[in-house]
Amino acid sequence: MSKLTDMKTISTLRNGMVLLNYLIIMFFASINLLVSRYVISEEISHAFLETVEHLPKNPSRVFWICFTMYAMLAGLILSRVVTEIPGKKANYASIILEILLSFVMVWQLNLVYSGIYLLVFSDCLFHLRREKNSANYTVMITLVLLYFLSNYYVISFFMPMTDPVAYFSILPRDLSLLLMLLKNVLEVLNLLLFVAYLSLYISHQTVENENIAQELDMINQVNKELRNYAAVTERIGENNERKRLAREIHDTLGHALTGIAAGVDATLIIIDKSPDLAKKQLELVSQVVREGINDVRNSLNKLRPGVLENTGLKGALQKIISEFVGLSEDLSIDLDYEAEQASFEVAKEDALFRVIQESITNSIRHGLASHIYIRVYIQENALHILVEDNGQGCLSIQPGYGLIQMKERIAALHGSIQFDGSDGFTTSIAVPLQRGEIQ
Repeated sequence: MSKLTDMKTISTLRNGMVLLNYLIIMFFASINLLVSRYVISEEISHAFLETVEHLPKNPSRVFWICFTMYAMLAGLILSRVVTEIPGKKANYASIILEILLSFVMVWQLNLVYSGIYLLVFSDCLFHLRREKNSANYTVMITLVLLYFLSNYYVISFFMPMTDPVAYFSILPRDLSLLLMLLKNVLEVLNLLLFVAYLSLYISHQTVENENIAQELDMINQVNKELRNYAAVTERIGENNERKRLAREIHDTLGHALTGIAAGVDATLIIIDKSPDLAKKQLELVSQVVREGINDVRNSLNKLRPGVLENTGLKGALQKIISEFVGLSEDLSIDLDYEAEQASFEVAKEDALFRVIQESITNSIRHGLASHIYIRVYIQENALHILVEDNGQGCLSIQPGYGLIQMKERIAALHGSIQFDGSDGFTTSIAVPLQRGEIQ
């Protein structure tokens, strides 16, 4: 049975109990009123008063008190939808008022009927199902005690009460038996509705608890998967950061050490012939070393190269080219930069600079090139970079760490990179331009 069907059936049973209890309350109030009129019309007041130990209440007043108070009780119960739980304070206030109204009606009817407490118990049971505290148990215990203690034969030991059976016994025997039978049928029917309501409520709560348990298991599973995902993501992040730092250190140290090696080699050649020139060469080497240290420090601090911050991509390329050329008399590098109208974000500009820097370093270190040509231009909404050298080349290219890092950098920009070692070494790069990068 679905949850919606359960709620609909519970609501139907509750409404049925409200209607049935209305009939029962009005039945007993009407018996009091009609019997009183019957006693007066038949002039048997003396005989009736002999059957009771206490003066009866005003039957008209009892009838209208019960009618009015039951209307209030029914309004309170029916105004609260079974699928909703009101605010805590309003909930308890409504429950207390229901109990008071029920108590007054039972007392007015001389404790002849206490089944109305079952109706209030059913209503409270459902609307207090989410609150597990001592106040709820107090409410339930109070209703159970009222149900069992609201009995004429119990209360009459402590205070004078009008015997409710007297209203039936004064009538003719056949009518009295019929009314007593109807009384018992109505009370049994109310008890059956209460049992049905209670059974369905227990079944509903059992299913709801099972659903909650399943949902908690699912939540625990999701939390476990999220924790695993977070751990994997953290590891991926750490690996990516290691790669990034490795690229930065490789680029900066590789560039600096290659320049230093070239500068030292040149110094060894000219030191005997021209000490002054060798001294100048060493000064250039010293400058490259200091800038390399600064670049390493910036990389470790997750900063882009300082030269990019000050001069942009073109200025940074011109600076490293002058450094490389200054460290070796036999090296020339030509830069053809045709992308002045382009403006790149920090990460993209940094990646492009590193790739070109790595290409120059590879041409000198591995290709032993004496001339390098670099062209940066825009064509068909893409930035193209061409780096060619006259070095030794390589017919069978086996990508090492440097080439792999270059591929990863360009792939991160959604671009493409190709290598050709058949005639010297050529690196061709194409990176798509985003909206707003061309001014």
